[in-house]
Amino acid sequence: MVDPLIQYKYFSQMACNSTYPPVLSQETCRSMDAAYPTCARLTKACYSWPSSLTCAPAQTYCEDNIVMEYIKSGRNPYDVRLDCVGDNECYLIMTDIDTYLNNPAVQKELGAEVSKFESCSEKVEDKFSLNGDLMKPFHQEIPPLLADSIRVLIYAGDADFRCNWYGNKAWSLAMEWQGKDAFNQAKDEEWNVGREQAGEVRTFENFTFLRVFRAGHMVPYDQPANSLDMINRWLENKPFA
Repeated sequence: MVDPLIQYKYFSQMACNSTYPPVLSQETCRSMDAAYPTCARLTKACYSWPSSLTCAPAQTYCEDNIVMEYIKSGRNPYDVRLDCVGDNECYLIMTDIDTYLNNPAVQKELGAEVSKFESCSEKVEDKFSLNGDLMKPFHQEIPPLLADSIRVLIYAGDADFRCNWYGNKAWSLAMEWQGKDAFNQAKDEEWNVGREQAGEVRTFENFTFLRVFRAGHMVPYDQPANSLDMINRWLENKPFA
């Protein structure tokens, strides 16, 4: 999460009214929307007085009353097109990745300084959760980067629920920075890879928002060729459109 105050508002849209078929009932999504005002009030308190005492309760309420409605459905929170399978982030391949990266020969080759790799450590996650980090206004860290002429790319797979593109695009449009008005007035343009449209992009100066078509949270896993194009263009400072 980058700007939770804005992003929590869009979970219901991703679940019930996205470019993909609805995952939840309209009644459930209305329940999510009904929980948003309290979620927003608690999140604003976290923004004003950021600490575990204000941010952790906001996280608990917003997750339990908005996000959990989706989790209870059994669908993959990282891809609305899929069911959740396995017990490792809803992707069977994650177990294979853990096995591979726990191979001593692989760890030695990588120069790893840990004896055990975990794709998502519950101990680490719990520490962040208890501190309320998920709810903090990290979007405030971006304007200084842009002011220093550092290029910033925000990308999101358009099938991802957890970090859905609706919420990400909304906060990118709402963020206060010197180029806000021009960025908001800019057009969404086609990003093409070869002869196929891979997504849509909006750019002004050094700030870019990129929506990746037909991809969930794991964009390189779902769209490897398009992801390579995205990274290469970004590193070479070439336009997406």
